[in-house]
Amino acid sequence: MEKDSEINFVVLFWIVWNQKYLVLVVSLLFGVLATIYALTATPMYRAQIVVTEATDTGIGGVGGLMGQLGGLASLAGLNVNSNGPNAERPAFLASRGLVDAFVKKYDLGPLINGNIKGMNSIWGAVERFRRTVIDLHEEKLKGTTTITIEWRDPVIAARWANDFVALANEMMRERALQESTRNIEYLKKQLLQTNVVEIQQATYRLIEAETKNLMLAHGRVEYAFTIVDPAVPPEMRFSPRRTLIVISGLFIGGFLGSLVAWARAAIRRHRIPATN
Repeated sequence: MEKDSEINFVVLFWIVWNQKYLVLVVSLLFGVLATIYALTATPMYRAQIVVTEATDTGIGGVGGLMGQLGGLASLAGLNVNSNGPNAERPAFLASRGLVDAFVKKYDLGPLINGNIKGMNSIWGAVERFRRTVIDLHEEKLKGTTTITIEWRDPVIAARWANDFVALANEMMRERALQESTRNIEYLKKQLLQTNVVEIQQATYRLIEAETKNLMLAHGRVEYAFTIVDPAVPPEMRFSPRRTLIVISGLFIGGFLGSLVAWARAAIRRHRIPATN
């Protein structure tokens, strides 16, 4: 069996060798096409920004206090997370809502959609942005998230990456301001409706915690995400990889040329008995 396989391989090699000019022409043709594509394809650049979740320990340990009073806050009907404010940060960074707000704020719909038919809506621009422009990679061991923007202009790619994180911080900060303001108003109303000293003391502590949340949101620009490594305009394109494209074109052309050579040889073998 091994001998037959070896003989067949040798036969196939000589078939290709006898028609080497055909294989060479097909290979060069695909190489030329690959070269044209590599030279005319739009260069794409990648800009990356690395962020980590901002800590809340810099203003009196708000997260710890809210964890201690989480049970009372739940009974009072407040939206308090025992793990600290904004525990949903990683999910929010990867949410469609954030991309939708980003596309709308900077009016990126026409730029993202381009001349693609059937992709003239904001919904289409958001979907295309999520699929082809932005990518998020979370490294849980390091506690960081890398946001990658791929675009044909390196300056725009870097600007979008930085602006995307800035918008995420802005939206999370605005959400925290609204929640804390609403909670404080609610707690003050409840405080007037009870005479129990213990409940009053606990309510004051909740108001204090929410007030600290307000101070934190007002005073820190990087409210939810701290930038570890900002995005800068890349000098080298990510794609097209021209050398790889040309080599792949030559390889594919050689393979297809060999198939054509083997097919021609097989047809000739079947025609010879018929002529006799």
